[in-house]
Amino acid sequence: MPGDYPNFKEFIGFHEIGKRRFVKAMLSEFLGTFILIVSGCSSCVTLNPDGSAGNIQPAATFAMTVATIVWTFGHISGAHINPTVSLSFLVTGHLSLIRFVTYTLCQCCGAIAGSAVVWAMVPPEWRQTIGSTVFAEDITLWQGFLVEVLATFFLLLAVFATSDRLRSDHGGSDPLTIGVVVFMQSAWAGSLTGCSMNPARTLGPALVSGTWDHHWVYWTAPNVGGVCGALLYQYVLAEEPRDAAAKLVSQHVKDNEINVINKDNELNNVMNDKIAHVTKF
Repeated sequence: MPGDYPNFKEFIGFHEIGKRRFVKAMLSEFLGTFILIVSGCSSCVTLNPDGSAGNIQPAATFAMTVATIVWTFGHISGAHINPTVSLSFLVTGHLSLIRFVTYTLCQCCGAIAGSAVVWAMVPPEWRQTIGSTVFAEDITLWQGFLVEVLATFFLLLAVFATSDRLRSDHGGSDPLTIGVVVFMQSAWAGSLTGCSMNPARTLGPALVSGTWDHHWVYWTAPNVGGVCGALLYQYVLAEEPRDAAAKLVSQHVKDNEINVINKDNELNNVMNDKIAHVTKF
């Protein structure tokens, strides 16, 4: 999984500013995070207006929303919609510094705008904290911190595995894969901390609803867990170019052997048909 920067200019990335693709990427990150909050956080208050929303329904909504966003914007910006994902791609050499800064700003602005829309469009008695991420009553500070570290660690492992284009065993849908991982984490960690895994997702509802409990945890823990997961995959688990090339050659040889066998079988079938036709007379 190639990474790292060829030079300091590529690391900073000032040469990207003003390009049409750069502007489209910023818009994509804003819209993607806006959609995440409107769809995801709305589900926390509209599925059960009395405040008794279970954990599975919002988890499924967030998962499907993330999959939709990745499908829609992935080809433009990568559909990070998460400062932790952007930071992880920065430290592993896949994202310039200027893109990291602008992505993070757009993600936070999108989350705040989405939260404001949720606040405005639901009845006041339904709002509560509009899906803010908060600790469960019996969860201690360090338990909550560990939950967010682990959930984001697992998420970024999967994100980087999905992004590894040197692997030849990928099949199915990348957006759906990421959505399934989001559901998996939200299902087990949602009732403990809200399973943010995303500082922007926490910032938007917190700012609009005034819910700031343990807010620093939702910035620190996901970044710790996410970067560790990214580094582990990038430098330990990622497919090596030499191994990937060897697998491609091996698969090519195997395909050729299969083609030869198929052609031999076809030839044998033709000969058998002719022999049968001759012996018939």
